[in-house]
Amino acid sequence: MVKRDLSLYIKNLMPENGRNSDPDKPVSMWKELDRLRGYSEKTMVCIFKTTGCAWYNFSACSMCGYFNDISPEIKDENLMKQIDLLYDSLNDASVLKIFTSGSFLDPQEVSPRVRDYFFQRVSGKVDKILVESRTEYIRKDILESIKKYKIPLRIAIGLESADDYIMKYSVNKGSTLKKFMDAATLIKNEGLELRTYLLFKPPFISEKTAIEDILKSIDIVSPYSDDISINPMNIQRNTLVEKLWKKGLYRPPRMYSLAKILLNVDHNKTQVLSYPTGGGKERGVHDEKFDSKLLDLIVTSSLTQNFDDLQKYFNSLDLSEYNYNIELEDRLLFQSDYSLLVKRLSSSSIFY
Repeated sequence: MVKRDLSLYIKNLMPENGRNSDPDKPVSMWKELDRLRGYSEKTMVCIFKTTGCAWYNFSACSMCGYFNDISPEIKDENLMKQIDLLYDSLNDASVLKIFTSGSFLDPQEVSPRVRDYFFQRVSGKVDKILVESRTEYIRKDILESIKKYKIPLRIAIGLESADDYIMKYSVNKGSTLKKFMDAATLIKNEGLELRTYLLFKPPFISEKTAIEDILKSIDIVSPYSDDISINPMNIQRNTLVEKLWKKGLYRPPRMYSLAKILLNVDHNKTQVLSYPTGGGKERGVHDEKFDSKLLDLIVTSSLTQNFDDLQKYFNSLDLSEYNYNIELEDRLLFQSDYSLLVKRLSSSSIFY
């Protein structure tokens, strides 16, 4: 499921080397609210600096800029020092989310030795952990090696879309719905939990189509998922999406659309949430006019899984211009950001 010419173009946009930064320190650590145990609570988030995603080394996704934070020289000893720093920063946080620039379960990116060190270090200190992985690393032997630590675990998979055409031609994910379902079934059979990531508005589809795709994807993956996280596009550096966006040929999704999705989901099937990265900003999900209340309600509703206040506020909004723009955009080849396009035209060509 690889579009070779698209893969080569995406790859050429990327810098050849990772940043020269301290290999003994994580990319970032912070605390935020999440509901991994069924209620909103303080959660520690850590992004480990690694050698990067194996798929990035082969091709990479159209929207992912996490390769900007990798370091090719990372060794096991560096990762162990990063784990020590994380441990010292936990304080009263008993829930932990672990990210890398690829897959925590990839034995080439995070060796079994380092993975064991991580679980040994946090055992008895945390009560719930979330890690991310591509489907190819969700194997019975790896899951069983983790289960022995008896820490409740939720694995997050970036499916992005249940539509294989979108996966191949818009995201360049190098995966399929079948691979996701096989991995999800194995996770369930092993008694672990699954968070499914869906990407809202990848390139080359209209926002109207993107809404339809998310709602269809939610219906398909709900039986497999403990929760579903909708990730609206945010523009990351050195990516195909950034290239299109800088030319005014791509517009990030609107917050109205994100709210509309959350309000049209059957929350009795599974928990659906969204914590928009860059919400309200030019590179993230945004409307023509920033609405801080709408953004706050999207996040709050996601944390509580009570969408009544969001529904009331959404019903009070005048969406006539929004509805017009969504229908107009659906007839166009590109999801143009008209205000940005006008600014760019004065300084560069649209296509070169």
